[in-house]
Amino acid sequence: MNRTKKAAGIEKFEANDVDVVPQLTRLRQSGTDTLFLVGNVGPSAQVVKSLDRMGWKVPIVSHWGPAGGRFSELAGPNAKEVHFVQTYSFFGKQSPVGDRVLKALMAKYPDIKSAGDVTPAVGVANAYDAMHLVAIALQNAGSLSGDEIRLGFYKIDKYDGLIKTYVKPFTPENHDAIGPQDYVWTQFIDNQILPVGMKK
Repeated sequence: MNRTKKAAGIEKFEANDVDVVPQLTRLRQSGTDTLFLVGNVGPSAQVVKSLDRMGWKVPIVSHWGPAGGRFSELAGPNAKEVHFVQTYSFFGKQSPVGDRVLKALMAKYPDIKSAGDVTPAVGVANAYDAMHLVAIALQNAGSLSGDEIRLGFYKIDKYDGLIKTYVKPFTPENHDAIGPQDYVWTQFIDNQILPVGMKK
């Protein structure tokens, strides 16, 4: 059964907009019951503050853009209402790889004093695992030939990464090492990025 619904409306805003009430008003008038937000930290915070000014409580789901900085500080108390998709968070109990990476980040970058200073955590995690997978593929290839490197990716057997343990992550049919099962909905709780429903 196809449950696809047509969007009630689509609105745009600029990165430097400090008030998006007009756009949100149009969405509200069109019958919008959930906002799908695509914006980085600053613009996403302005959406939340504009909703506050309107007194409109509507569910907000987003890509990982709000996670990349001071979103909870800029958006205010209702930042916690935004649910966004992540592959990784440095908050909470870490795997041995997570512990090692966080300690290495703190040692190398003096501004990183805790998990909350790693921004965007999901970008760091994705890049960390991606670079290690590329290095393994290059080693497997033993060459800088594009075809050999591609085959080198297919030869990756196992890699204990930050996001997960990758087991045969690439095949001729699958070029995405991360799949839907690797994502989780998260939100800010007391300035920490935690899975939705998880208590601090």
